[in-house]
Amino acid sequence: MNCRRCGKKLGDSLKCSFCGYENIEGNVREMTRTENNFFDGVTINADGTEDTGRERTRNFRHGYINLGETGILMRLFGKFLTALMSGNGLAKIAVTLIFLAFAALMFFIAVPLVFFMIAVGVAFWLYAKFIKTNN
Repeated sequence: MNCRRCGKKLGDSLKCSFCGYENIEGNVREMTRTENNFFDGVTINADGTEDTGRERTRNFRHGYINLGETGILMRLFGKFLTALMSGNGLAKIAVTLIFLAFAALMFFIAVPLVFFMIAVGVAFWLYAKFIKTNN
């Protein structure tokens, strides 16, 4: 390991014999659940093993999803589901907004379109009936 201040080799000690700097990793901490869900780099576990983002699987409440060699949209969708399942408030708000947008789409576009198609069908039927009775 090298000294963080001067770059010299430390050997077995954490205190640098050249500059006297004590190389203590004070800013290392365990990631929160949300950070771990969205982190895509290499992590070092508490037991010293390393995991990469492609090897790591996400643990849902009802199973596992492997986010390995998938496309970017599937990876984003998996991360969104992971955040949603872990109780992320922002993800819950996003799901609510998506549901409301879908409901608005159905109410303001799809339902009137169906009624319009029914009205056109009835108009053609009445027109055909009118022509048949006049001939």
